[in-house]
Amino acid sequence: MECTPIGTVHTPFETTSEAPRQGPHSDAEGIVDVDPAYREGLTGFDAERVVVVWWADRADQDVLTLDRNADRGVFTSRSPARPNPVCITECTVVSAAPAAGRLRLHGVDMADGSPVVDLKATL
Repeated sequence: MECTPIGTVHTPFETTSEAPRQGPHSDAEGIVDVDPAYREGLTGFDAERVVVVWWADRADQDVLTLDRNADRGVFTSRSPARPNPVCITECTVVSAAPAAGRLRLHGVDMADGSPVVDLKATL
């Protein structure tokens, strides 16, 4: 399997522990910068909401059960700590500059500098 990041997200959260548990419960804003090679993929972007698929690159990938509740596995949670830390966050689009490859989003829950794997506009 091969997966290449399409960009990076910039948020006010320096560490994963500073980030909120889920974006929809956050008032934080952040910016997704799409790498120049993928900016054409934003052509015609006018969505009000977008699902950001991102990689929790600083998450513990050896975790299979939740610390606070050892009788629950990570696959029953939205924790970024998991064998493959693929995460999704649905955000509100504050502004979009497709030609510049930039989306300003409300409701982010990613640590600053997290790789973005995909963007999926919601209808």
